[in-house]
Amino acid sequence: MTPKQKRIVKTKVFLRGLILVIGISSCSAPEYLPKSKIIDENQYGSYITIQQIKGPFIHGELLSSDGVQLIVLAEKKGTKKTVQVPVNQIKHFELRYAQPKHYGWTIPLFTGVTLGHGVFLFITAPLNIIGTIIVTVSGEDAYKYTEEDITFDKIKMFARFPQGIPSNIDLSSIK
Repeated sequence: MTPKQKRIVKTKVFLRGLILVIGISSCSAPEYLPKSKIIDENQYGSYITIQQIKGPFIHGELLSSDGVQLIVLAEKKGTKKTVQVPVNQIKHFELRYAQPKHYGWTIPLFTGVTLGHGVFLFITAPLNIIGTIIVTVSGEDAYKYTEEDITFDKIKMFARFPQGIPSNIDLSSIK
């Protein structure tokens, strides 16, 4: 095998490995989150992941927020339970209000297009890979807020019950 053929094989192995890593690392969102086209028609609250100052991670559907505490329908080992989390005990949170955009398919497509660039392939292929990875990562982060983006007072807009849990609803009955 010539050095040029070895380089081509190494490049193919690298690209396939890169595509595999990106595909595996793509996170998935809960099924109840709406597609981006129908965000305003969703009957459920947004998906939230909470890292507490002391205590376990909590993730599930945001039911309500009053600026003092968050009420979350937490998912744990296949069961759901309502949990009240005081905002002063929250170290970090991520709120996802719609399904992310998946652009992973653009990486092999646009890298493959560079095969027609001839000698310039060695310049344009890495640029295409970098560009499409950036687009893919930003698409996965679409429709997501953290404490840097939104305050606890405004997070209630993404809850199932944005005006608070009605008095006639028992928290343990929410599924």
